[in-house]
Amino acid sequence: MYSVIDIGSNTIRLVVYRVDDEGITAILNNKYTAGLAAYVDKRGEMSEEGIERLVEVMGKFRDTVDLLPDCETLPFATASLRNISNRESVIERVREATGFDIRVLSGYEEAMLDYRGAVRSLPGEEGLLVDVGGGSTELVFFRAGRAATARSVPLGSLSLFNRCVSGIIPTAGELAALKAEARNALANALPDSQGYSAQPMCGVGGTARGALALYRGMVGEPPREGYDTQFFSKVLRQAQDNPKKLTRRILKIAPERIHTMLPGIALLSAAAELYGSRTVITSPYGVREGYMLSVLESRGVRI
Repeated sequence: MYSVIDIGSNTIRLVVYRVDDEGITAILNNKYTAGLAAYVDKRGEMSEEGIERLVEVMGKFRDTVDLLPDCETLPFATASLRNISNRESVIERVREATGFDIRVLSGYEEAMLDYRGAVRSLPGEEGLLVDVGGGSTELVFFRAGRAATARSVPLGSLSLFNRCVSGIIPTAGELAALKAEARNALANALPDSQGYSAQPMCGVGGTARGALALYRGMVGEPPREGYDTQFFSKVLRQAQDNPKKLTRRILKIAPERIHTMLPGIALLSAAAELYGSRTVITSPYGVREGYMLSVLESRGVRI
């Protein structure tokens, strides 16, 4: 068995995998909503309160994995620690308190590992992978079954929320700001997309899974080939026209994402509009699976 700890800007997740001849299978999945991005000040420094919250969650995960015999743990962080100025001291605090040695992925590594994890569930050989995290958004054009070009944008659902929204649910004016900010951030993220296909969009991560759950609640089971990306615009319009109804829907399916769902969907919508994605397929796999597979392959273990 192997376990992976994914330290994100909004959530921290522990997943335990069984690895055998049939591949990798998740057998335990535990998540805490920590909101680490909210503990970063204007200088880019994580506060003492944020560090204590991180140490607390990592300590709980230490207690869990210590109960699992012969289970190696692979902890990594994305924008949550990548974007802070006191990264090394935070990593050392976690190491001293829990024994976990955290590897911080670069934006490019995160994007490529997203693709590495998701590729086994992709229906075709070309398209655009989009992973909206709490503190960054990863974009990967893939073609002929290979990642063709990748970028990481330092704006995610939680950081966009913190930047544009004063309450929990955005006002009409804040919705307009969300959409404009998302579009501006992504507009120059990738080189000229000439020669690349953004159809279909492959959604990866919690925002994509939340959007799929919202689709199922509002429309029904999506077609195998994916659902229409116009759904994102529909959700944003409902947020303006009937925010109470939409809020109740989100609270039913993903209460922990009540504040980040709309900013995340604004980023998915912007990506679809900018690059011309007509349908979106949601992958159950992503950076966690990609990271574990990458570590195992570096040791000569082929899955």
